[in-house]
Amino acid sequence: MKVYFSHPTITFRTRTESICLDIIDEVLGPDEIVNPPDFGLKDDLKSVIHGCEVVVGMAIENKHTFLVWNEMKEGRKHGSEVYTIRVKNKENIGELEKGFPEGVQQLTREESDKFTGELMKENRGLLVSLIFGNWGSRF
Repeated sequence: MKVYFSHPTITFRTRTESICLDIIDEVLGPDEIVNPPDFGLKDDLKSVIHGCEVVVGMAIENKHTFLVWNEMKEGRKHGSEVYTIRVKNKENIGELEKGFPEGVQQLTREESDKFTGELMKENRGLLVSLIFGNWGSRF
């Protein structure tokens, strides 16, 4: 089984990402986990998503960002099982939940930009951690 892990770019190369990948591996036991940061920025990850049997999307503070939501919908549209993993911070990561759990909000592109901007303000060191891999941030 091949799993696609959709999560906001602010969580790329963080401890939270690593913990979530471990949870996915432990619970689903996939042959392969496709993690977008390993591909760099691609215009079209749809074909990659289409090749996966499962799509797991991260919800931060019960919110699926615009791109995560769309990647999950794309997977479901093409027959993939969909799971959500809820994250508050690197110390508070939930279990895998099947589907789009009740209470998880879908953000528009504008809402996502505002939300991630607020998260960045909350932890200004996050940008440095994304560049240099410092795991001392919230995520």
